[in-house]
Amino acid sequence: MARVVTLYNNKGGVSKTTTLFNLAVYLSLHGKRVLIADCDPQCNATELFFSSSDTYSEPNVELPGTSVYQALLPRFKGEAKTIDPDAISLVTSELYPRLSLLRGDLEFSSAENYFGTAWNQSITENINEKNTYVVMHRMLRSLASHYGYDYVLCDVGPSTGAISRTVMLASDGFILPLTPDRFCYQAVRVLGTIIREWMNRHDEIIKTFQPYGVDTFPGNPMLFGAVIQNFKMHGGKVKESYTKWQEKISESISSDLLGGNGVTAGPKCNPKSPYVANMRDVGPLAPVAQMFGRAIFDIQQEHTEAASSGGNKYYGVVWANWVERMHEYEEQISSLAEAIQ
Repeated sequence: MARVVTLYNNKGGVSKTTTLFNLAVYLSLHGKRVLIADCDPQCNATELFFSSSDTYSEPNVELPGTSVYQALLPRFKGEAKTIDPDAISLVTSELYPRLSLLRGDLEFSSAENYFGTAWNQSITENINEKNTYVVMHRMLRSLASHYGYDYVLCDVGPSTGAISRTVMLASDGFILPLTPDRFCYQAVRVLGTIIREWMNRHDEIIKTFQPYGVDTFPGNPMLFGAVIQNFKMHGGKVKESYTKWQEKISESISSDLLGGNGVTAGPKCNPKSPYVANMRDVGPLAPVAQMFGRAIFDIQQEHTEAASSGGNKYYGVVWANWVERMHEYEEQISSLAEAIQ
């Protein structure tokens, strides 16, 4: 059975989409069939997916495949109880044949209203809203089963709105991308309360489903692990300021998110330690990878021309340093892949 995993943080700017794309590529290069479901109305994962193709670099060119909004529209309009996977066209990556995309859509922001209404009214006798409440879970599972995906990786925005909670509760678990700073610390402190409220509300809603023959789902995503990233090194060591914030965030994950120290229990945690990967700032590697739609660990030497002021490829020690950084990054992505198995 496929794993459905969401990368989520209620704070933006934590390299969520970059991490998701690199994890997806890594899994696909290691024999897994992976679907990226871009459920963020900003569509950054979609932009990254298509950036390897010159065909779709123009803003007015119609992207191929069905968007997540188009896929769900028959349910939003009340025309279909469930979504037919045969009616959804998925796009295969030109670079990574085992990687596919259910593309994002700017209009998907409208789903906030549809899902929000479902959250409020599916606890009543309204069968239409009950079916809307479960549609995301149904669709992701049916796509995975129908097309034989091993993983579905979901990208969502940093909001706590109806889209984020619907996708999160439809997942087996989530990865929490973090940066070692005050703002992520503050976000984690409230995240546990937010997710517990979602899970409790879900339990109340699904209790009303049985008389109507609507299938339920667990709605209790596990924390597969946190990823601390974008920290800087000095003299071969992590800067002290980053280390201190990492320690404070770790304490908050245990107490506020997972429910230690007398706090009502929240999501279960898969690994023994909340941190499953530590990714230092990769500098110019990330923007170069984005230019060519490649994973950071899959940059080729000719791509370094884009980073060179003179337009020449990097050689010698400079290129060797890039290779070392790519290997280091890939090792951390490998740890992420192990955490969601």
